[in-house]
Amino acid sequence: MTTRQYLAACFLFAIFTCVPLTGLAQGKGETVKFQDYPGSGNMLIRIAASKGYCEKFGIKCQLQMIPSGALGAQALLAKSIDVGFFPPETQILAINKGANLKAIFSGATQNIFLIAIRQDLEAPNADKGFPAFMADLKGKKIGVTARGAASEITFSFLLQKAGLKAEDVNYFAVGAPNTAYSALISKQIDAIINFEPSGVLCELLRTCKVIWRGSTSPQPPETYAANGASSNNVARQEYLDQNPHVAQAIIKAVLEAEAFIQNPANFDEAVKIALSYFKFDLPNSEALMIATMKQAVPAYKASISRQALKAIAEHLYQTRQIEAPFDTRLLVYEKAP
Repeated sequence: MTTRQYLAACFLFAIFTCVPLTGLAQGKGETVKFQDYPGSGNMLIRIAASKGYCEKFGIKCQLQMIPSGALGAQALLAKSIDVGFFPPETQILAINKGANLKAIFSGATQNIFLIAIRQDLEAPNADKGFPAFMADLKGKKIGVTARGAASEITFSFLLQKAGLKAEDVNYFAVGAPNTAYSALISKQIDAIINFEPSGVLCELLRTCKVIWRGSTSPQPPETYAANGASSNNVARQEYLDQNPHVAQAIIKAVLEAEAFIQNPANFDEAVKIALSYFKFDLPNSEALMIATMKQAVPAYKASISRQALKAIAEHLYQTRQIEAPFDTRLLVYEKAP
């Protein structure tokens, strides 16, 4: 082969191999609808949309406020959104009912749930940690994001680990942090299991008390093991099959968003982006968002811990939330980080 023939062959190889691979990671102007939440919400997508990372990879990212994982899963299955943002527990239960869903990236790797009680609630064991404080909640009204949601599943698991039963409390759906907090301080309920900024609201305003955070409490070990895959961005397998290039574009966009938000120099700008999507209906809205972001930034990562998924599925099985061991390979998109 002559030098000219060799160079021509290399050129053709580049065209027919390298270029298509690049194209697979580039959208074609598709609009992708993502689930968002009150508070800091689906922050990696907020960053990706605001900083132009979505457009960079050929997609338009839109966010739709849906206050719970269970409702997000319903919207996803109804095709009113393209990507839901909810815990693996919700995804596993949906798959066991026949849904075909895949997590394409995380977005909130640390356990998102916390328990807060009314400031005036008689709780002598509140400072003793788990499982002691669970006895104080027996017979109480517990606010969950939605009935049957991962928040209720988690609280029922905590009851079981403490030697109690789900029937020992009364569950009420109170929605996302803003409405859950209002229900708590107005004494409609005695305690909530919710996500940030519920805890930040309690601590900054001194109106309620956080007694457990899943992200930092080592007990019980089953919930602590969920750190690494606490809440993930999930799409329908059908959507991924039809739009593999969009899936790759999403992943590339959120990896750039992760790099941005994990850089401490960008914290102030990230807060401004968060506030552009949601503001607390309180006088010190900016201070609340700053405190929320300080709590949450370490969890804003795209990678999904496969080991954490196994731990979550195992505790669902051990607590008989599911009837058989679950193969967690069914949860994750093949090219997910």
